[in-house]
Amino acid sequence: MPVALQAFGLSDRADRLYRELLRAPDTADAELAAIVGLNCEQLAASRAELTELGLLRPSWDDPALLRPVVPELGLAALLARREAELLAHRQQFEQARAVYGQLRAEAEADRRHTRGESLLDADAIRDRLAELGAAATSQVLALVPNSSPYGDPGSDGPSSAGPSNRAPGNGAPTDPLGLPVEELLLRGVELRVLFVDAVRNRPQMVEYARRVVGLGGQVRTVGSLPLRMVVLDREDAVLPLDPERADTATVLHGRGPVAALCALFDGLWQGAAPLCHPRGRDRNGMTAQHYALLRILQRGDTDVVAARKLGVSERTVRRLTAEALEVLGARSRFQAGARAAERGWLH
Repeated sequence: MPVALQAFGLSDRADRLYRELLRAPDTADAELAAIVGLNCEQLAASRAELTELGLLRPSWDDPALLRPVVPELGLAALLARREAELLAHRQQFEQARAVYGQLRAEAEADRRHTRGESLLDADAIRDRLAELGAAATSQVLALVPNSSPYGDPGSDGPSSAGPSNRAPGNGAPTDPLGLPVEELLLRGVELRVLFVDAVRNRPQMVEYARRVVGLGGQVRTVGSLPLRMVVLDREDAVLPLDPERADTATVLHGRGPVAALCALFDGLWQGAAPLCHPRGRDRNGMTAQHYALLRILQRGDTDVVAARKLGVSERTVRRLTAEALEVLGARSRFQAGARAAERGWLH
C-alpha cells in the first residue's frame, strides 16, 4: 500500500489525483474522475489544491493544460517548505521557553525578596510544593508526622483520615509528601523522608514507604517529629505557619534561613532507624516512642501536642504514658520525668 502524502499537506483526494496524473498525465477528465473516485467539483478542487502546492504547473505547449511536477522537484520543494516552517516553530518555541524562564526567575526573585511567603490554603500549598519540586536539582528532605497530605486541614491531627495507599508521586491529594516523588527520583534528586515510628503499624503506609525506597528514595522513622516540613536543595523550606494546623504554610528562602532546619533534619536523621529495621523494646523495656513521649512531656506539652508529634491518637499517648510509668515505677508524670532524667533517658 502506497505511503500517504498527508505529511506534505495533501488531502486524500489530492493525493490520489496526483498519483494518477504522474502515472497517466494525459487521461481525460471523465475517465480520470472515475479512476480516482471523484465528481467534477471534487476533481476541480483537488486540481486547485495541487496547483497551490506547486505539484501541478501549466504545460509549456498549452498553458491551459496542467501537468504534474515530478516528485524530485515538487515534493522536494514541499519538504523544504515544511523544514522552514519547523525551523520557524522551533525558534518560536525557544523564544517562548526563554520568556518562560525569565518570568519564572523574576517571580522567584520577587518571592525571595519578600519578607514572608505565606500560603493560606491547601491548593496554594500543593501548587507551591509542585513548583519547588519541579525546580529541585539535588536533594529533598521531608519530615512527615502522619500520613495525611500536606495542606489537608486535618493532616496534623492524629485521628485524621487513614493512610495513603496511592503510588508515590502521582500528585494525588492523598500523597502524604505532596511532591512528584517518582519524577524527582528519575531526575536523580536525592530524597530523604522521615516518618514517625507509628507508621510501622499501618500496613498501607509501610507499603507506600517501601515503594518510595524501591524508586531510590531513603525512608527512616523516629519516635516523634516536631512539625511537618519539606526542604528543597537546602535553600527553600515549606513548613506550617502554625504547627497545630497544616492548611497554612510559609516558605523560607536562602541557605542562611534554611540552615537551622537542615540541621534539625540531619540530627533527627542520624537518630532514626531505616524502615527495614525493627523497632522493638530495648533492654530497659522501652521503645523509641516511649523515650520521645517522655521528652515531650518533660517540656510540659499536652497530650494533644504529644499525639501530634508522635503521629498517634491521644488514647495511644495515654497508653504509652501508662507503660512508661510502669517501667519507671512512677506514680505520676512528674515522678516519671525525674526518674527518666536520673537514668539519662531524656538526652
